[in-house]
Amino acid sequence: MSSDKTVYKTKATKSVRLGLRMNHPSKQAGCNRLSITVPSNDWRIPNQTISVSVRDAKTIQRFLNDYLE
Repeated sequence: MSSDKTVYKTKATKSVRLGLRMNHPSKQAGCNRLSITVPSNDWRIPNQTISVSVRDAKTIQRFLNDYLE
């Protein structure tokens, strides 16, 4: 696989959807993103999504690895 291709990875459970976008062609700082979406079962409330850079996601990962047992 060429490093110029955008990579999309997704994982879904009953309560959350995770998405990872890497190697975006824009090559701008922060363009590699992790998104976490919590779907809503209520038509009046939209899905809730947070999007963070991969750098921030790695910081969150280290925090969770340190404090969740």
